[in-house]
Amino acid sequence: MPAVVDVSFEERYWYPEGGGVVWVSGYQPIDSAGGFLARDAPELSARGLRVAGVAGAARHHADALASEAAALGSALELRRDPENPHDPDAIAVCGGGAQVGWVPRELAAELAGEIDSGRPWSAVVLREQRDSPRDPRRGLTMLLAPAEAIQLRAQGAG
Repeated sequence: MPAVVDVSFEERYWYPEGGGVVWVSGYQPIDSAGGFLARDAPELSARGLRVAGVAGAARHHADALASEAAALGSALELRRDPENPHDPDAIAVCGGGAQVGWVPRELAAELAGEIDSGRPWSAVVLREQRDSPRDPRRGLTMLLAPAEAIQLRAQGAG
């Protein structure tokens, strides 16, 4: 049974505190009243849901990041990578059979044992980062759930 998550779609420029400009496009989890939920919102963690950036995407997997397999709303596969020389808890993130990056180290440390024990975990592309709407993707944010699949249920335009 899939984890069903209510989301709102939005596109906008973001101005990070460190300077610069980033184009952000994608889905934001929302509560029953339509309010945005932060990545660490108790409503998400109570359901076992996690929101995280895909580590190493642009630096190591630019071709896969540019593919349609990394498009908004696309399902991602989580594959354990215990032979990774940098992190025995490593979890590769794949889209369309190609690796797009990794689950961040701290989160991978939490999930590796669960995946190793056979508990299903899935992921989906929530948001993409670009320098502008015309530039290539340079990052992804994913939603992870302790379920066989994730279904995003879009609620109106954001």
